[in-house]
Amino acid sequence: MTFAQVTELLDVAPSTLRRWIQRFADFLEQDAGASDALFGPTDVETLSVIRGLLAEGYTYEQITHRLQVLVAAHRDEEPQEAAPLATPLNTNLPQAVTDVLHTMADTQQAILNSQTSIRELLGVVVQDNFNLKEENRKLRDRMLELERTLAEYQRREETRKERIENRLRALEGTLGALQQQIARWVEQQRRRRGWFW
Repeated sequence: MTFAQVTELLDVAPSTLRRWIQRFADFLEQDAGASDALFGPTDVETLSVIRGLLAEGYTYEQITHRLQVLVAAHRDEEPQEAAPLATPLNTNLPQAVTDVLHTMADTQQAILNSQTSIRELLGVVVQDNFNLKEENRKLRDRMLELERTLAEYQRREETRKERIENRLRALEGTLGALQQQIARWVEQQRRRRGWFW
């Protein structure tokens, strides 16, 4: 594949691809860095792995270390003559891709687990919200009932107070009338008997 085809396939800018080629030249074929180089399947797979690891948040140093570990593991598994010097990742890239896919699957599973926990937590929050709304409704009804009771009590107290005041006025009127009658009677008695007080 040409440089342009690789940038299109990986959906990266040309400057980004150049930077990857320079940074990870040890893991690419010897002529991959040339301006007119053609990229073989091994290089494309290696660059795809690099892109995936960067997308997961790995640093260049971490990716270099991971690729070195994969190459070392592959060399330990394969006979020495089976690993060409010019293409150290030719035969272990499927394993590297598998590792990346496993890592991505683990990450996705962790995200799914987190989402499940968040959904459960949201379910609890929603249920608590419904419960709080129900309690709030009950408290509001109770407060309205108490307000009605208090208003009725105040009305009764006002009525009672008004009745007492009316009775007091009536008693005062009666008492005043009795005082006037007593005063007239005393005056009459004084005139009849000639009392002088």
